[in-house]
Amino acid sequence: MQNKRKGNQLMKGIFDLTLSFQMEFPVIYDNLSETPLFLDYENKGMSKIEFEEYYKFLKVQLRVFEKQRLPGRNMIR
Repeated sequence: MQNKRKGNQLMKGIFDLTLSFQMEFPVIYDNLSETPLFLDYENKGMSKIEFEEYYKFLKVQLRVFEKQRLPGRNMIR
C-alpha cells in the first residue's frame, strides 16, 4: 500500500513539473515527448528508479530554464 502511495506521489510530482513547463515555458513543453498522464511504472515495465530519475531530470531542467529566463519576459535566452 505504501509503495502505491509513493508511486502516486512520484506521478503527481512529475505531473506538477510538467504543468510548470507548460505554463512557464510552453515552447519547451511542446518538445517534451512524454506526458505523465499516461505513464504507469507498474504496467509499462519501467522501474520506480527510472521514474525517480525522470522526476529529478525534469526538476533540474526547470531550474535551469528559470535561471536563463530573461527578466520580465517569459522567454529563454
